Order: sequence, then structure tokens, then C-alpha cells
Amino acid sequence: MSDVNNTLDAVQIAAHGMVVDLADVLVRGHIKEHPSLIAFRLGVVSGAVDQVRTVVQAERNSGRWPRLAADPAAEHERERAVFAGHHCDCPYCPQAL
Repeated sequence: MSDVNNTLDAVQIAAHGMVVDLADVLVRGHIKEHPSLIAFRLGVVSGAVDQVRTVVQAERNSGRWPRLAADPAAEHERERAVFAGHHCDCPYCPQAL
């Protein structure tokens, strides 16, 4: 389980850094850290996305899941609203930015 925990920690830290990087690009129009550091984080996040995307496609192709009745965009918006409504001062939480 330690390998799983280490992987999840690495992805979570990289994803958090990527959110900060995206904020820099959207707000400042440029990055504020060395491109190699950001590229490394992007590689970690991209690897995780690719791994999950592969399993999602396999699950879709298996036919074992029923058609989703909910609207994924609406569900995401509900989850985003719940997240945005919480308050946290943890330095690892995007809400503390």
C-alpha cells in the first residue's frame, strides 16, 4: 500500500502545483517557476490522467456500466460548488491560495 500512497501523494502534489501554475498563466500571463519544474509536474499529472483514461475506456468498452442518467457537467458543477464553499487554511489546499 505504501507504493500506492507514494504515487497518490506525488500526483496530488503535482496537481496542486499545476493548479498554481495555471493560475499564474491565467492571471499573470506567464509562469513564475522554471519551465523544467512545471514540465515535471505536468508529466506526473499527465501520466495519472493517461492511466485513468485507459481504465475508463476499458470500462466503457466492457458494457458492464449502465447508461448514466445524470449530466456529468451538472454533477461536476455541484461538486465544484461544495468544494468552493468550504473554508480551509491548510497550505496544501487550493482554497488557501
